[in-house]
Amino acid sequence: MRWVLCALALVCAWPAAAEPRRIVSLDYCADQFVLALADRDQIAALSRGSQRDDSYFRARAHGIRQTRGTLEEVLALRPDLVVRNWGGPWDAEQVYARFGIPVLQVGDTPTFAQAREDVIGAARAFGHADRGQVIARDLDIRLARLQVHAPRQRPPVMYLSSYGGVPGSGVLMDDVIRSAGGRNVRTDASWTVLPLERMITTPPALIALGFFDTGRSAVNAWSPARHPAVQRALAEARTIDLPAAAISCEAWYAIDAAEAIAAALRTP
Repeated sequence: MRWVLCALALVCAWPAAAEPRRIVSLDYCADQFVLALADRDQIAALSRGSQRDDSYFRARAHGIRQTRGTLEEVLALRPDLVVRNWGGPWDAEQVYARFGIPVLQVGDTPTFAQAREDVIGAARAFGHADRGQVIARDLDIRLARLQVHAPRQRPPVMYLSSYGGVPGSGVLMDDVIRSAGGRNVRTDASWTVLPLERMITTPPALIALGFFDTGRSAVNAWSPARHPAVQRALAEARTIDLPAAAISCEAWYAIDAAEAIAAALRTP
């Protein structure tokens, strides 16, 4: 009887320990984790945003089924793991738990240290812990290289999105700026609307622009970034366009943006 009970315990525990075979991703930020870490035959579906121009691994998404992420559509795909950042219902973990489907929450990490742990955890959940470790080591090397070359006097840097958003502390873009060797001009927490007067009166050494080169700056005609005074200030300032795919989600590959800012700061 003891052997029978042990065997039953092992059988019941197996699904939780086995690597998932039908992963469904609910949004394009979650897509990046799936595309970077899972085998192609593990992916039942990605989100409809997986091939957007700011989807970091969009080239890997070709030919993979897409889903709108509705509950009915996802359940029809018979997933054994749902991955999300912001897609699907806000209480996705509770919703899918009713059907015995685990949900892995990824992204929205305010520092590279947490982004590192995030990708390691996702890789482990997909059954490929070694892939997460490889990415983590690469991130460590690149961050260390940036630290070695960081200027002693950190020049002020502003990040400005085409929507007029400017980051403060507690978001990954703040760590991107600091890792690049710059000093974020904003010290308040989270995001705010562009402080127009400050930008004009005390312009930073470098303005890193996000999504200005994707055509999305025309989405909101009332964005502060479209103000004539801002346009004049940008024309006179040192600017750099950050790669949209590197900054569209808060994840480890934002290191690309940090390296781009660092290179711009080193350029006379």
